[in-house]
Amino acid sequence: MKKIMLFSTVAIILSGLFGCSERKDDTPLVQSKVSIHGEGFKDPTSANFHAKYIQTKNYDIQLCQTCHGSDYSGGTTGQSCNTSACHNKAAGPENCTTCHGSVNAAPPKDLTGNVSPTFRGVGAHQKHLLSGTLHAAIACNECHKVPTAVLSPGHIDATSRAEIRFDTTSAFFVSTASYNATNVSCANTYCHGNFSGGNNLSVTWNDTSSTVAECGSCHGDVTKTGKAKIFPKTGHTSAAVTADCSTCHAAVINSSLAIIDPSKHVNGRIN
Repeated sequence: MKKIMLFSTVAIILSGLFGCSERKDDTPLVQSKVSIHGEGFKDPTSANFHAKYIQTKNYDIQLCQTCHGSDYSGGTTGQSCNTSACHNKAAGPENCTTCHGSVNAAPPKDLTGNVSPTFRGVGAHQKHLLSGTLHAAIACNECHKVPTAVLSPGHIDATSRAEIRFDTTSAFFVSTASYNATNVSCANTYCHGNFSGGNNLSVTWNDTSSTVAECGSCHGDVTKTGKAKIFPKTGHTSAAVTADCSTCHAAVINSSLAIIDPSKHVNGRIN
């Protein structure tokens, strides 16, 4: 009896040893890391990228605050959105350039990522917003109501297009100025010649041709050359045409017909 019990005990021990040995030789199972958001949520090339997800939710950024905190610094998840690799600008995900713009709040990029000015969402934003050789910077609020926060009333609403409204307090304001959303054009604006002696040019927002900003397009005659190209067709005497523009507008233009002070050109006044 003792021999039988001893044999059984040895058999059990050997069975256990071989079982453990066999288990140690098995390839361990690899557990995949599960994300509550799904694969690709941080990948801009993924269809599941979080920016695209938020867009489908009508840009309701408060959905992110539910778990990541009111300031997006981590909240209950402990995962901050305000990292150097992600939303590192002021206000984090609520910075204007998160959805549109890059260096500044104006496109490019537009809401769908377009960067070419031929797209209506991009157009001539930067041509207006940045100062150049022809004019000083034109503020966003000249043509838009600028929200103070991402969830300000009227900022994100039922229409996918930005509302155009010309600032009535602006030096540029003309009561007849209008914007046509169908053909993306502005008409009767001071900036494009709706003033005494001007050509009152209607312009297409995403027209990239050089003639739109060519001297003589808003006043004068683009078919001519030199001073005759610039002098307004009305309001200037024939004697004035023989003189340099700088004779009367020395603070704005020089004798070579170059604008020397853009802030005094297209500013709502005659300097």
